[in-house]
Amino acid sequence: MDNLKNIPASTSILVFVLFLQFVQPGIAYSQRALPVPDHIVVAFLENHAYQQIIGSDAAPHINALAVDTLSALFTKSYGVEHPSQPNYLEFYSGSNQGVTDDLLITTCPFTTPNLGRQLIDAGKSFITYSEDLPEVGFNGDNSGTYARKHNPVTNWMGTGINQVPDSINQPFTTFPFSDFTLLPTVCIVVPNQANDMHNGTDPARIIAGDAWIYDNLNNYIEWAKTHNSLFILTWDEDNYVSSNRIVTIFVGQMIKPGEYSDSICHYNILRTIEDIYGLPYAGAAADAFPVTSCWDVNDGINIPIQEANMLSVFPNPANGDFSILIKSSSGSKMKNVQICNALGYKVFEQGISGSIDEEIRLKEFNSGVYFVKSWDGKTMDTEKLIVR
Repeated sequence: MDNLKNIPASTSILVFVLFLQFVQPGIAYSQRALPVPDHIVVAFLENHAYQQIIGSDAAPHINALAVDTLSALFTKSYGVEHPSQPNYLEFYSGSNQGVTDDLLITTCPFTTPNLGRQLIDAGKSFITYSEDLPEVGFNGDNSGTYARKHNPVTNWMGTGINQVPDSINQPFTTFPFSDFTLLPTVCIVVPNQANDMHNGTDPARIIAGDAWIYDNLNNYIEWAKTHNSLFILTWDEDNYVSSNRIVTIFVGQMIKPGEYSDSICHYNILRTIEDIYGLPYAGAAADAFPVTSCWDVNDGINIPIQEANMLSVFPNPANGDFSILIKSSSGSKMKNVQICNALGYKVFEQGISGSIDEEIRLKEFNSGVYFVKSWDGKTMDTEKLIVR
């Protein structure tokens, strides 16, 4: 363990191996293709950890969905941080935009890149459907059991740079239940706080959220299986008592069913949608890797494999505990991974030998800015890490 001598005394380490998709050396594009769904519906639920949902008798519909013959269950999916609101912003824009609480945001409208604007600029369409939103374009904090903090698009409504029209902020009553071909290219569905597992206590709120997904979205889910479309179910964050591990399920005609151990967070899902439709990258999505393991397609778009994607750190920002994922190519042998603080002093170094992929989990790092570096003998990859 000599190579760990520079770690802070409070830090403990667990290293284990993940076998992931290898990249052929010298080839600029992956051998896997991403599908191009006609429609993607993303539904968010609230504040529950993976182990509270998967295997729970209170969520029979979601558990049935997780093992459907056209479903992919991601067993290592994570929220980025706490509390709720930053996670919605991170999914929508690749950044929390400096927001670290659930309070009404007073610094918007933002002018930063975001998924809605990207899709519109690419000639696609985007809508957020929020249950109990009192009117199209409503920009208030709350209304009944509607909560603005769960509706990220409101923070970009305007006519300035990267802003979006208020017409894409719709009540859930306008969801096209009778004709799913009228759906936008991508939409976010936000149940109210009585139906998203936020309000109340368990198991009642899990039962309510599970029933709401089935009652309101099951028809679309079944339709998506035969109409080149995709349904994504995920949570904003866990219940603050574990590693922020949450449930994420992909369902659709193009899914290769099974459980997938890709370590992903909201940034990876955003990056995947951006790659599917050939969009630019918003915020941290630029440094995230797309989800490529679960697709069953014979054609589609080829995704460039960038050297920067050999290394990812999640969650980022972190609260002291985080993981480093190193994806080595089949022809390279990783040498080591280092962490340096903001002054350039090395606080961690782990030697790596072999052409396998590794995940390194670190705990109890002190707050500050760090730089995570990996070296495969040819390329140095660096990612900035913020520990709060």
